[in-house]
Amino acid sequence: MELLTERYGKIVCMVLVVVDLVLGGTAVFFPYSYAEIFHPGLTTPPIDFIVRTGILWLGFAFFQGVAAFSKNPQRWFFVVSILRLMDVPADIIYGILAMGATMISRIMIWSAPLLNTLFGLYLLTLSQRLKEGREA
Repeated sequence: MELLTERYGKIVCMVLVVVDLVLGGTAVFFPYSYAEIFHPGLTTPPIDFIVRTGILWLGFAFFQGVAAFSKNPQRWFFVVSILRLMDVPADIIYGILAMGATMISRIMIWSAPLLNTLFGLYLLTLSQRLKEGREA
């Protein structure tokens, strides 16, 4: 089964849209709930930074949605791949510095750099393949 196809790229982008809408929506509209999930050990969580991060995730969701519904998604797969790969260093720093995190929330936090790397490289490879006209 060929996984480097436009169809699978669009599915990946839709999954990312859902994840980022949930994370971003929670961070923006329910920042205290977000803090309770990811930083339950903090008595005064940085709500301003949580909301800011949520806005960024909603921005990711927008571009992933464009990629998922575009008639010519090759360039949008590239854009999403760069966004995902740009986020990896920030995810690593977040994982190192996350205050008030529990073992469970740290596992969730540390899944981000791994998943962003995998999705970013997948979409980058797919974008290149589509650009070269090599889709199966």
